[in-house]
Amino acid sequence: MIDIAFDTHEGNTFCDEVCPVVSLDNVPQSWEEYARQAEELINRYGDDKTIILQINNPQFSMNKFSLALFVSSIKMPSTLDLAVFKVKDLETAREAYKPYLALTIAVKYVLQLFNATPEVIYKNISGLGYLGLSIKTDYIENTMTLTYEGAKEPSYHFETDNAFDALVMSAVLKTLSLAQIKEKFEVKMSLNLAPQKRTIDELIVQILKIVSPWIEE
Repeated sequence: MIDIAFDTHEGNTFCDEVCPVVSLDNVPQSWEEYARQAEELINRYGDDKTIILQINNPQFSMNKFSLALFVSSIKMPSTLDLAVFKVKDLETAREAYKPYLALTIAVKYVLQLFNATPEVIYKNISGLGYLGLSIKTDYIENTMTLTYEGAKEPSYHFETDNAFDALVMSAVLKTLSLAQIKEKFEVKMSLNLAPQKRTIDELIVQILKIVSPWIEE
């Protein structure tokens, strides 16, 4: 899996190591385009250990591309394990990246469960109380309700009826908790044990669709 770093020094070196420099000019218009560009980069530089990324268009989302690189590095194992973004202000870049770091951790969690059975998925989700979530199981209705109280009001209510959507919402809740977002979310999950045949890209698209309003830079 690829790691992300930031560096304010100009040039083609990082920690005194000369690295390939990739110029990022064209702005992707969707998650799919970010993912495709990340896959192309890993295909081209997969034999390197570290690459330097230079963003030349302010509309290019460094944070979305960081997530795309992380997901692609899981799907496409290689020796590339570090992407270094050249930035002007280190603290500003780190602060803007924090919500996406929370999202990356959440995405890593659900990707580890992606091919598990619904039983295993729901069992793992039921153990997310360490995030500060209230988790209640109704054995009569066969449901599990998770509540994140980053604030008292307003409250956002979601319901899922399959394991795929349960994974999506568990990633959303984990992101909100780790990023300490000041909102209240409640998710009621129907513990449907039917397997779901979906793709990793579909999973990421759905997570981003819900969580983006709270993490976009």
